[in-house]
Amino acid sequence: MKKLFAVLLSAGLLLSASACDFIINDADENRFDYPVTVGNMVFNNAPSKVAVLSDNIADIIIACGYEGKLCAISDSCTNEALSVLPSVGTADEPSKKKISELGIDLVIGDESIDPDYKDELMAAGTDVLIIKPATNENELKKLYNSIASILGGGYNGKMKAMSTLESIQNQVDDIKMQLGDESVMTTGCYIYELSDDQCSVAYGNCYVSSLLDSARVTNVLAEDDNGFVGIDMLLKSNPDVIFCDTGIADKIAGNEDLRSLKALDSGKIFTLPKKYVQLQGKTRIITVDYIADKAHDSYQSTQKWPEEFQDAAEKYVPPFTPKEGIYYTVGETYKNIKDVEERLISLGYMEGTADETFTEDTANAVKYFQSMNNLEVTGIADYKTLSVLLSDKALANNGSGNDEVTVEY
Repeated sequence: MKKLFAVLLSAGLLLSASACDFIINDADENRFDYPVTVGNMVFNNAPSKVAVLSDNIADIIIACGYEGKLCAISDSCTNEALSVLPSVGTADEPSKKKISELGIDLVIGDESIDPDYKDELMAAGTDVLIIKPATNENELKKLYNSIASILGGGYNGKMKAMSTLESIQNQVDDIKMQLGDESVMTTGCYIYELSDDQCSVAYGNCYVSSLLDSARVTNVLAEDDNGFVGIDMLLKSNPDVIFCDTGIADKIAGNEDLRSLKALDSGKIFTLPKKYVQLQGKTRIITVDYIADKAHDSYQSTQKWPEEFQDAAEKYVPPFTPKEGIYYTVGETYKNIKDVEERLISLGYMEGTADETFTEDTANAVKYFQSMNNLEVTGIADYKTLSVLLSDKALANNGSGNDEVTVEY
């Protein structure tokens, strides 16, 4: 199997056509680099010191090879390659003092920056370029062209943008080719958030849908028109594989209404942090590779994925088998009590470190668990309670109950 090129991790969102349309004033025809016009801003020369506020924009700048132009980042930029750079503060209100001290002449951010604050920075003499999310390939090209042309010039920057996009697309296409023809398509979806009765999902012709498609995964929830679907719709679509943001896999496994999902039964629910499905640089290759590897047994990746990527939510394997007549209550010390506390902690009913002593905190956690799982609320870890707690049917704490219960003796 062909090996994928090593890629740098970065971050960010896409460009909206209405926000930053790309124009090159005669530079393309005469092969001059400046001036360059982006939106309503004219750049007569290449900026010498740039601060980037968005992970996505940073990802694209690195992909195009212009990271040498960067001299500062915001607190929200998580790219390790840029961790040595000083921070100018938050992405919504970067520090004017730090921007001035560093001599920054261009700040590139996304929609997170406050519009009024942007005007204040502009009035102080610092150019501020706001780049909004893109929703299709044409807007993605405008995004690359705009960033690369500002940093590299109207002609050379445009050429660099084109070659970078082509290289990334070729590597993504290579993954798709390894998967074979369209007959290997599988069904899937991406879930951002999950509540008791609905979930927030990737829908329509969005960027996440294109990532799934590149890995030959059909987004079964793409036809939704607002990004929110009921639990019943998720069950009806019953995708072969589910990708989700951090923490959602446990919520799915702990939701009794979702027990029949085949993705849960087959261990095909995977954590893919939201920030990675929003990045438009070379991180795109890593993301598609991960989706392909988890969705298709025939595909074997050679990539090293970020630590935040997690394997499927697996069915719980109990540390011991409950026995009738055996129970645990306040003041007792047994080895199995540590296992009980570890399970309560993992389900979100208890905080701290597990030990072998059943304390009043343990009893409160047991009572809370019982109330959330339709059991008699006693605070005692009896046979019925342990049988549910130490099973894959145990419901996790979804935050809707009373976590300040007390037990009186």
